Amino acid sequence: MADDETRDGDLRTRMRRFYASSETYKGLLDAHDESYSAPYVNLVRRYAGRRARLLELGGGNGVAARMLVECGFSVVGTDLSPLFLRDAAASQRPALAYAVCDGFDLPFPDDAFEIVCSNEYLEHVPDAEAALNEMARVTAPGGRVMVMGPNLCSPFLPLREGIQALRGRRDGLIWTDGPRDAWRQVRRNIAVVADKKRRSEPQFLHRAPDLEDQIIGGDADSAYLATPADMETYFQARGWQVIALASGNSWKGRLVATVMPRYAPYLSVVAEKPPSP
Repeated sequence: MADDETRDGDLRTRMRRFYASSETYKGLLDAHDESYSAPYVNLVRRYAGRRARLLELGGGNGVAARMLVECGFSVVGTDLSPLFLRDAAASQRPALAYAVCDGFDLPFPDDAFEIVCSNEYLEHVPDAEAALNEMARVTAPGGRVMVMGPNLCSPFLPLREGIQALRGRRDGLIWTDGPRDAWRQVRRNIAVVADKKRRSEPQFLHRAPDLEDQIIGGDADSAYLATPADMETYFQARGWQVIALASGNSWKGRLVATVMPRYAPYLSVVAEKPPSP
């Protein structure tokens, strides 16, 4: 146990240093404009109801937080990296504040926010359960947690890479080594999600992230194999109401998200904290 905690602490330190210093990664985030953030902002608007006090985690360049303020929310936008938020300070206003903070130790009291949300954040943390615990802690009774991002246990992820390799485009393969390996990964991911659905407690699977300053996309720097199946089990085990698991932008994506949400390529988890007794 002590060795596991040491390795986890070392990885957290290395990830913090990487995100605090990588101008290349910042350039990748800076390309995330309003159109890129629109599906996430629309998810928050759809499920917010009358809730207005909002905390965003892993907000990167701060664009989504600014968009949420323009939708009428009072927002605190955060990120682990002062580098990523360097240019966001100029956008601060009475309803919008930015803060550099660690998602494992949020500097906010219990029950402080009506909405706690993130986009493409949770897959980058080396301890997903600890991050979710903090998100739950600062959510007010009756408030909602909203988590959006890639489903890294989706069978569609290796399937897409397998098709890419068959077409002769092997550059940028992250999750597979080619068509044969892609098929193995498809079957593995189906089995992994099916096993998670049977569990009464989540089984968070983590991986060693690629922290080289060579950005190739595709979540090479991810540390948690994010899946809505984990989050569904996590929240249900704690008495929360799970409202949504997945979403899609195209009609095909929406169909997959409706018929098989735990296997959909993109997760959009919404869960509501029980009211106070």
